Amino acid sequence: MSYSKNSGSASGFKVALRPQVQSYLETVATHAPQQARRCVEALAELGRNPFMGRPRVDIKRWKGPEFHYRLRVGRHRFGYDVLKKEKLVDVKRAWMK
Repeated sequence: MSYSKNSGSASGFKVALRPQVQSYLETVATHAPQQARRCVEALAELGRNPFMGRPRVDIKRWKGPEFHYRLRVGRHRFGYDVLKKEKLVDVKRAWMK
């Protein structure tokens, strides 16, 4: 596994973005910087609690085999796994609905 960006949190979980996610955020930033900022803030918040949603941020369990959770920020979706022992949030995929 290789990650292009890591950000830590005081309460424990480290958030790791896969290259596809990083590329997606860069693309969004060129077309809609405010939306990209909201996405980055929501992804950083996963470090605090990757299981519970917050206002304007929706988290649900994912039923497919690719990842276990889905984060929704407006029209943007992020699929991720939580590795509890490693205290890591592995953000695997990003897409727009």
